[in-house]
Amino acid sequence: MSSSKPADEVRVLSTLPRYLRARVRSTSEVTDYLRRRGVPPQQASRAVAECRTRGFLDDRACARLWADHWARGGYAASAIRLKLAAKGLPGEVIGEVTRAYGAPADEEARARLVAAAARRRGSREAGRLARALVARGFEADLIERIVGESLPS
Repeated sequence: MSSSKPADEVRVLSTLPRYLRARVRSTSEVTDYLRRRGVPPQQASRAVAECRTRGFLDDRACARLWADHWARGGYAASAIRLKLAAKGLPGEVIGEVTRAYGAPADEEARARLVAAAARRRGSREAGRLARALVARGFEADLIERIVGESLPS
């Protein structure tokens, strides 16, 4: 074992506060960050546990913040769930947080926001609006209805 190894680990761990300040992170993201920097798994686990104890990491809060962000951005509940899963958040947290976003009226309202934003940008092309709605995870029947109402032929 080289004598620089502990110093390297201290240096890596000292970058953790900056990594956490950059944006809201999930426990999984922080664990992956530490592993990519060569921190041994046991030490990474201790660092993550310490961050959780101090309130720097909270997967529920992380999921709520990101879900709200994506909902305001016009994403469907299914897309929000996928994005949260990609952040490595636990399934039970994702289910709990996204339950509020799956109501049909809410989905329709978010799809209408996407359509309104497209109209403000001057888009009058049905295909472009449909692609924007598909990219945000909306169901085909809702997309067809919104496109039909937004851009009458």
